Amino acid sequence: MKKTVVALLVFCLSLFPICLNAASTSDEIDLSKHTTLNLKDALVQEEIDMKYTDYKETNDQAVIYLFRGKGCTYCRAFLNFLNDIAEEYGKYFKVVSFESWYDADNAELLDTISNYLGQSASGVPYIIIGDQVFGGYASDYDEQIKTAIKNLYDSKEKYDVFEEYNKSLKEAARAERAVYDRIIIWNFVFVVISTAVIMFYVNKSNKKLLEAINNSKETVKIEKLDKRNDYRKSTKKVVKKNHEEV
Repeated sequence: MKKTVVALLVFCLSLFPICLNAASTSDEIDLSKHTTLNLKDALVQEEIDMKYTDYKETNDQAVIYLFRGKGCTYCRAFLNFLNDIAEEYGKYFKVVSFESWYDADNAELLDTISNYLGQSASGVPYIIIGDQVFGGYASDYDEQIKTAIKNLYDSKEKYDVFEEYNKSLKEAARAERAVYDRIIIWNFVFVVISTAVIMFYVNKSNKKLLEAINNSKETVKIEKLDKRNDYRKSTKKVVKKNHEEV
């Protein structure tokens, strides 16, 4: 019976989930691990001369995330557009450029972030300004892009798609851990209740067994006494008979 109890406990404990960061936050995006270029360096890579040489990038500016391919015609057109507006709008924006044609990690990052945004990337350029996405570039987008830059710059809480992506992973991990915690608690309750029930029936069975043993002992005693009495009666009859014959 003890072996049965131990086996059940081992089985119940095996149901406990091993919760090691269920929705792992190791999938968070760390931009420092990716090769990126700012506007000046991207222009240099595309052999485009910087028009506004006083252009500077600061942490207060709106971030333009640009996924591009080296030598891509439409990507160069977008870079030329930024180069043209840098003197007037340069104080409002900075560029984080990802070359994704020849950089496999950046290409994978493009797939990840475009899927998160719900706007798949069929090609480059893929431009992200705050929560706005421009899949491709044409001069028709110029005013929309300027507005998006200014709105993001003026925003008190600037939306950053990579920060939001990482937050969503953490929230998913917390929610999944909460589910696992509930499973663990219920498994623990099940183990405790199961053990208590088993011990109850084990004790009950032991009591019945003890009662049966005690009853058996009493029966044996009674049988022995009956045999003794029968023997005594038989002996008395023999003695009496012998005495009468004498």
